[in-house]
Amino acid sequence: MVRVKRSSGRLDWGLAALTLIAIVGTMVRHRATVVMENVSFGALLVLVFLFVPMAWWRILRAWKDQETAQWRMWISLAGCVALSLALALPCIPFFASFVSMGFGPPWDYKLLMFGFGSAAFLLGIGAARTVRFPLMLGGLMIGVIGLILPVGV
Repeated sequence: MVRVKRSSGRLDWGLAALTLIAIVGTMVRHRATVVMENVSFGALLVLVFLFVPMAWWRILRAWKDQETAQWRMWISLAGCVALSLALALPCIPFFASFVSMGFGPPWDYKLLMFGFGSAAFLLGIGAARTVRFPLMLGGLMIGVIGLILPVGV
């Protein structure tokens, strides 16, 4: 008898609903209070920091199962790396200011963050079934956060 492993579907749907509410609460500017915007943006940040370890945890579990096609596993790995890079990019200017390396090209970190988030979303489409949800939603959220952030941050 073959046991079918189910991803935690209820958790995925709950997190998806919470993410949608947080995105809508952050994007609605003039109709919402400042407190609602701040709480929604804080919820988005917490969810992003939840989706990255969730994606890595699920790819480790899927890699051990070896029931998924090998090409899907490599796409999942590339998506997890893109998602992690998109999350780490806002920290680079902070650490570069301590090192004070005044040379090199000026990078547009918001655009890179949006690009890596979009890459994680697109790679999530072809990823393994268990890794698909955190990759797609995490990439979407990091892209939205990259668009929401002001230019000076």
